[in-house]
Amino acid sequence: MGTSERKHVLITFGRSFLTLELARLMSAAGHRVTIVDSIPIGITRFSHATSAFHRVPAPKFEPRAYCHALAKIVADEKVDMVIPIHEETDILSMMVDIFPPECELFLSDFDTENRLHNKFEFQELLTARRIQTMKYAEVRGPQDVAALDFDAPFALKECYSRGSQTVHKVSPGDSLDWLEFDPLNPWLAQEWVSGKQYCTYSVVHNGRIHAHATYPVDYAIGGSSCLNFRSVQHDGIYAWIEDFVREMNFTGQVGFDFIEHPERGLYCIECNPRATSGIMMFAPEDRVDRAFFGENDEVITPDATVDKMIGLGMLIYGWRKDSRGDRSIRQFLHDFRGARDVVGAPGDNRPALMLPLAYLGIMRSCIKYRVGLAEGFMHDHEWDGLRISE
Repeated sequence: MGTSERKHVLITFGRSFLTLELARLMSAAGHRVTIVDSIPIGITRFSHATSAFHRVPAPKFEPRAYCHALAKIVADEKVDMVIPIHEETDILSMMVDIFPPECELFLSDFDTENRLHNKFEFQELLTARRIQTMKYAEVRGPQDVAALDFDAPFALKECYSRGSQTVHKVSPGDSLDWLEFDPLNPWLAQEWVSGKQYCTYSVVHNGRIHAHATYPVDYAIGGSSCLNFRSVQHDGIYAWIEDFVREMNFTGQVGFDFIEHPERGLYCIECNPRATSGIMMFAPEDRVDRAFFGENDEVITPDATVDKMIGLGMLIYGWRKDSRGDRSIRQFLHDFRGARDVVGAPGDNRPALMLPLAYLGIMRSCIKYRVGLAEGFMHDHEWDGLRISE
């Protein structure tokens, strides 16, 4: 297939490093990039890759106003494609009809997005397709707690939650009196399996993978939200994803978390039907923009030698025991020196210079919403199951 003509893309969640990297990749390929966010100091706003920035309502708290604001920008500025980054993907998928028909929203229909996002529904989907799963159960109330029959430690997490939020490790017999129950956001109990963990990122059109990256979980906040990114090849994981997205006829960005047990094999822990940190592993010469427009025949993958990190995140979290795992402080320092920070880029240093100011803005959100730094970063873009129609 040929290369794309110049397009106008709108990318959401301008505070995100993922948005910054995607904006740079799109701009380097000759496309015009507009950024939106609900806060005024998202770092992507200051990138040379950004042609325009718009402040919009917070999608979590004003979902209708958020979607209408984006639709107006799309119509007024003749945007060709909207690429959502975080959980505003689910919200936009409920209101695709308000957007001009000539603009593509790079996502799947709401039912698909929701089934992949909801951690229990995703496991049910795997079971229905006879895909190997870890033991799991939905917990909606005290009666479900009493019915749990795990004979080994298990994870307990909300069905609508994300990597930076708490995953509780529970042993059989532990008291769960502390659990609070939300009818819109129940809990998932999931067998705790040990093994090598991997994360993925794929750009998919109509069930076909156009770009893909797999990276091991090395340094991660609480062991789950990755801070560094090394490209690895895992044929089993790629084949798993290839089959799954084809059966779902999925369109959009998607990431999967896997764990590989040495005897029992490969398990998919959960799915993130949106952008993941894997986008930061691609370089301008990879021309990953073609994947978004469905123009490439060969699957685009990152260079095998790529080694990147979120530098500030590594400084704040990476050295901690729960983030570095079995690695020593000396190993952390070695790996920190050897990786390239995703924020800085030749010829585009303003985002790095503005990073302290941007984090002050995030701290303001933390105080406003009474949450920690990792949660405050994304709190107003989370979606926990509330339908707009409700």
